[in-house]
Amino acid sequence: MLRPKEVCQRLGISYPTLREYVKKGYIKPVILQSGKWRFNEEDVEKLMGIVKRRKVVLYARVSSKQKDELVNQVKYLEEQVKEYDLVITDIGSGLNMKRKGFLKLLRMILNNEVSRVVIAYPDRLVRFGFEILEETCKAHGCEIVVLNQEEKEEELVEDLISVLVSFSEKLHGMRSHEYEKVKKCAEELKN
Repeated sequence: MLRPKEVCQRLGISYPTLREYVKKGYIKPVILQSGKWRFNEEDVEKLMGIVKRRKVVLYARVSSKQKDELVNQVKYLEEQVKEYDLVITDIGSGLNMKRKGFLKLLRMILNNEVSRVVIAYPDRLVRFGFEILEETCKAHGCEIVVLNQEEKEEELVEDLISVLVSFSEKLHGMRSHEYEKVKKCAEELKN
């Protein structure tokens, strides 16, 4: 007998979805005296055949200065992984969390549509916070497979410069804004 949490993990679905399956009659729970649900393993296996198969996704990303490299990265991923369902690509910085392909992939993971994401390097998905994304994937029954553990140093330098430029612009903007406030206060005190 399986608990609802175990059934959800096996099927790659959420608890509300499991309740909906019970309501529609796709699977029937055994109700214990305590009122808790348990499920027969055979019923879950039958349902696994009904629930749509989860996808294996290849994800490739390059910075805007390396557009030509994107084709090579996709080709490398396709050579390494013979069976996959979808290729998602992005051109942009690893610091930009609003990349269209990345957001599409994230939505698919959160909807339990992906069983495995394959990337060439750890920094292809995100430059910072890879561990958080990895834990999120695990919680949704998705595995991240990194083919090469080394990071691309050129892009790391580009991203570091990008962060420094962004912070210095914000800092400069804050200082000039603060200067204007002080100047205005000084003029009011004069009058």
